[in-house]
Amino acid sequence: MIGVLTDYRKEIIDEIKGLPDEKTKEVLEFVCFIKHREVLSKIDTTQAYFWTPKWQEMEQKANEDIKANRIHQYHSIEEFKMKMEGNS
Repeated sequence: MIGVLTDYRKEIIDEIKGLPDEKTKEVLEFVCFIKHREVLSKIDTTQAYFWTPKWQEMEQKANEDIKANRIHQYHSIEEFKMKMEGNS
């Protein structure tokens, strides 16, 4: 069985060698999915966007804004509208 697995690994490596970078990235993402599918199967798929790199980047920026006190809490939509109209 070990010899068969080694053959599969060699075959996969040979296939990857000829791929363009973007396709290699897709293969790596698929391998990552396979490695983590048990955990991923427990994630609510309607919330999967949260774990995308883009969303995580936006979360990081939001956390930085919070730490730097670059946020303002509005207590009503009217208060927000007044601020946006310059009537604060």
